[in-house]
Amino acid sequence: MTEQTTMQLTCFGEALMDLLPHDGEALLPIVGGAPANAAVGFAKLGGHSAFLGGLSNDAFGQTIAKTLQHYGVDTAHCPVIKAANTALAVVQLDEHKERQFSFYRQQTADISVSMDDFNEFNWPQSGIYHFCSNTLTDSSITATHMALLEQAKAHGQIISFDVNLRLNLWHDLADLPARVEACFSLCDILKFSLEELAYLSHAASLSIEQYIQRLCALGVQVILVSDGKNPVQLITPQQTQSIATPSINAVDTTGAGDSLISGFLFALAQQQLKQSQLNANLEKLIDAAEFAVKCGAFTCAKLGAMPALPTYDEVN
Repeated sequence: MTEQTTMQLTCFGEALMDLLPHDGEALLPIVGGAPANAAVGFAKLGGHSAFLGGLSNDAFGQTIAKTLQHYGVDTAHCPVIKAANTALAVVQLDEHKERQFSFYRQQTADISVSMDDFNEFNWPQSGIYHFCSNTLTDSSITATHMALLEQAKAHGQIISFDVNLRLNLWHDLADLPARVEACFSLCDILKFSLEELAYLSHAASLSIEQYIQRLCALGVQVILVSDGKNPVQLITPQQTQSIATPSINAVDTTGAGDSLISGFLFALAQQQLKQSQLNANLEKLIDAAEFAVKCGAFTCAKLGAMPALPTYDEVN
């Protein structure tokens, strides 16, 4: 086990229950949600992470809180939304073990929070703030999302955005590009799947290369692009590097992208890189990306997300 890093990861967004196929027709409930997974991944590697997100007082919500705490995630600033249920995601796996999601997320706890719920949160002096796009799906939660993002920026956090598009969560897909892109100028690190990057660049009537140039012009310092078993692309304004992925027998890809980004952020935190130093040392970024790719591959070899996220010793 490595020594615990002093740089805190703060994750905002949804914590939900993934219902995964198990033993034929049965569905196995496993705690999930991309930002919650990232917080757990960071903690399991040996880091200090906090989760900001609304939790229901129902049985699933109580399970989520206990699970996050079990893995060492700070949940002290997770408001309990008593009148709301927990969001559910039914996961189906195709013949390649890739996921298809069906969501049950109407007025659930994760999208029922406001800035008043986080007034007592103290931003760390040295920290990373991480979020995804599923707290942009309607106007109310978007307002909370953007206010927290601007606070994080004002408090000197390194800003990480895993775009993580789930199109069937959006009430109106016409809102998606503008809301997602409104975050980019505040971000230091972006993580896309190649499919997500293609979707957004097409919506902007740009090629992928032109879209990446736009992101760098906005001030984004590091972009990670995953593409299944193909190499991960590590992109900075200066250059692009391909990071090979290990050859594995995939059991379940749920949480693989969350494992990748949490591993990358953990490696950066270990290096104690400041916001102004992120793309100044390509070798450190490559080391972080290589570590992250190992984390993602490890997670694909097990069922579920949080139970499959690796410890530092397991990755090494």
